[in-house]
Amino acid sequence: MVINNQSKVESDVSNSWATTICQYLSQRRIQTKVAYQAQLQSNNIYDEDREPQDWLFDAIFEILIQRLEEGHTVLVLNDSDSNTSSSSKLYRWQQQLLQPLLQSLLIPTNGIVATIDFEILENIALWETLLLQTMLSEYEQKILRQRYSICVSLYHYFQYVYEHSKDITDSLNIFIKTIKSAQLFEIVNIKNEIINNPIVFQIENSLESNAVAKKNISITLWLHRTWQAEYDLARHIIRIKQQTINELPIVLSPLLNAEQKAAIHMANRSAFSIITGGPGTGKTFTVAQLVIALQQAQNDNEVGSVSSHANLALAAPTGKAAQRMQESLQDAIQHAGVTMQLPEAKTIHRLLGIGQGGRPRYNTANPLSEDIVIVDEASMLGVEMANYLVSAIKPNARLILLGDANQLAAVDAGAVLADLCRIPVLQDIHKRLDVSRRFTTESGIGKLASLINSSITDMPAVWKLMQDEETLSFYQLSNHLSEPLSEKEIAVTNDNSINTFSTLKVLKILLEKYSHYINDSKKILIETNTLKSPSTAQYMTYFKELMTVLNTFKVLTAGHNGRCGDHYINRYLSEQHKEQLKLPLSKSPWYHGRPVMILQNNYELGLFNGDIGICLQTERGILQVFFENKIQGIAVNMFSDDMIATAYAMTIHKSQGSEFEHVAISFDDNNARLLSQELIYTAVTRAKKQVTIFSTTSAFTRALSTPTVRQTGLGLQFANLDSVTE
Repeated sequence: MVINNQSKVESDVSNSWATTICQYLSQRRIQTKVAYQAQLQSNNIYDEDREPQDWLFDAIFEILIQRLEEGHTVLVLNDSDSNTSSSSKLYRWQQQLLQPLLQSLLIPTNGIVATIDFEILENIALWETLLLQTMLSEYEQKILRQRYSICVSLYHYFQYVYEHSKDITDSLNIFIKTIKSAQLFEIVNIKNEIINNPIVFQIENSLESNAVAKKNISITLWLHRTWQAEYDLARHIIRIKQQTINELPIVLSPLLNAEQKAAIHMANRSAFSIITGGPGTGKTFTVAQLVIALQQAQNDNEVGSVSSHANLALAAPTGKAAQRMQESLQDAIQHAGVTMQLPEAKTIHRLLGIGQGGRPRYNTANPLSEDIVIVDEASMLGVEMANYLVSAIKPNARLILLGDANQLAAVDAGAVLADLCRIPVLQDIHKRLDVSRRFTTESGIGKLASLINSSITDMPAVWKLMQDEETLSFYQLSNHLSEPLSEKEIAVTNDNSINTFSTLKVLKILLEKYSHYINDSKKILIETNTLKSPSTAQYMTYFKELMTVLNTFKVLTAGHNGRCGDHYINRYLSEQHKEQLKLPLSKSPWYHGRPVMILQNNYELGLFNGDIGICLQTERGILQVFFENKIQGIAVNMFSDDMIATAYAMTIHKSQGSEFEHVAISFDDNNARLLSQELIYTAVTRAKKQVTIFSTTSAFTRALSTPTVRQTGLGLQFANLDSVTE
């Protein structure tokens, strides 16, 4: 039995839009309303005599939706692993298809979720018994019964394939033959970009390089929407890359190193270019040289012009990343002794004019007018947003992507930047910067980031580094609050660690780190109460002072829930902050000094996902929220609870594009599903000077030994397009 959160499972069931959509699409094959209702109301939902085309689409559609929600754009099945399950007698690729469907059958009974395995697919009576013990509604039970029926059909079909195939390759060939004949599936034709069915698949054959030539078979499946997004993304990148552009006359700064100069020459010659590198490698400083050259070229062509704005667009996936990008680029330009006013950096949503409907105003038919479009934090781009972006680049314009391919992939499906860096046809327009000015070879943070990125993580070297470096600290959490540490856990602790560490100790340390911020907010509250009618400018000054202090320390968490989650930490720090301000009890979440983060774009207020603000008490006790990109406060009643969150702590995902002097990273074994090398690397590299980790040795070790692997089809799309042009 596995303990789980019942409300989450119920939510997954009640929000089963994937089940609803796939049923709708499959029912469209039945042309009469009577036939549709007959299938929907069938009493025998466990009918095993249905033909594969009657349930196969439903099964694959549900699996692909689950994959999409996990960040994958495709499902890849191959015959490279012939291991079978002794209990179920299934090949690995068959288990790979069944497991996601089994996960969707988790049933909450009295707060406990039964572990579902293949055995329950053989015992309908046991399944019904478990289902009747739940508190689910009749509709929710019906959804689960439909999923179970699909799972049973697929399981029995796979057993038949296993028994009637010579080997794993033959079994995969039987499956391929089945989906080729099934409705609503369509095989990719690389010479035809028009796909008419909701599930797309491509078959690949390759020869092994051993003495006995053997063909390996691989089948890649997409949802039509993701196939189209990846296809269009590849097609538009190739279009941009093949354009001829005029090189700008560039006078290289003597401060540039050799790899930065190479990156500039590459970006100057190509309409599409990618510059990647870790923190402090000078990606922004490098691309500033192109911006300066563009400005100088425009000035030469505009004789008599007093001033000129570069025909340039700056963008990033979040508001915070866009703001940081503009500040860094402006600093780099001023450092070069050039006076120019950059255009406002925007979120990609704003740049493309994406409104409430989700469709961009700027696209292939109505492209952006800018000559150079520079996008920072490109690792945060999902495949659909990346496609919208490249589709809107006008002929003969430049698109430059900046980012760190080792950081977390996008929250949305796809791993665009990492994929583009690996595609052979794009290697000549990709330059990686390795020399970091922020983290020298002697920097503890830089060394830790390098160890995390190693293909095989050397954990003894990591522990030794944590012990030796003053800028790095590891605080050991016990696996359970009252459980003593094992000998192994005690052995890895060091002078910078605390051997027994309770949740209360964690919270008290974090509270101490925020004491400067809390005390400053208290001083401002006292001061504003003594002033007569402080001006808006005065409140903006207070806000900037508090933001400076707030950015010196930040708690980053792997997830929202549990003792190491941002919800728990924020709740504790909020209560302590209000107590130290001696505020009266109130049900309102708003109070003077509350740091907040915007969770969703609000175009009316001009606020965007990731923006950070601080609530200040103004005249007559009115509470307003101030933001860095605003000239005045916004009344708190303009914000709904789902639009904003307290931000002493934030998730590592939300921290992308931000920098802090000192970062505390909080996670434990309850976050196992979220942990990865990329997650910890992203958190560590948010810090400029100091990193503190609150975790268990097992969770930390698991994270550093778990690289994120997203299955995507972007590489296949480039290969297909390349073969067409040959």
